[in-house]
Amino acid sequence: MIYQSKKALVLLVSNVVIFFYLYLGHLNKLQLNQADVLSLWGGFFLTLLLVLVISNIVVLIIFNLLNDMFSKNKAPTISDERDRLIELRAVRNFCFLLAFGLFLAMGALAIHQPISTMFTILAFTVFVSDVISYVSYIFYYERGY
Repeated sequence: MIYQSKKALVLLVSNVVIFFYLYLGHLNKLQLNQADVLSLWGGFFLTLLLVLVISNIVVLIIFNLLNDMFSKNKAPTISDERDRLIELRAVRNFCFLLAFGLFLAMGALAIHQPISTMFTILAFTVFVSDVISYVSYIFYYERGY
């Protein structure tokens, strides 16, 4: 497995663990406090964003240190045309799925579903889009183009 695939796999696992940890904690807060649903969901999304950004930075630093110590494959210093093409394809998959999820969430509001249904759809859309993005990176790098 090449460096980029390993990096994507490590970030995928860490993001899945972090998302479910935060989401399950958020569900407990929602059950305890039904009156302030909108602020709880807003807090969840802000917390999710901040924790994912900080954890991705920390995980990448640790991954690069461990990769340098235990692997013969060093991190590439330059990005060629193939790397940019793979990144664009993965981002395209992410954007398509995120846009579909946003339309699905708005559709839930249009058919008079509770606001929590919309936010749940949005949360899982962000999660699934992130997973698809990293799976796309792994797939395209392992396939070779």
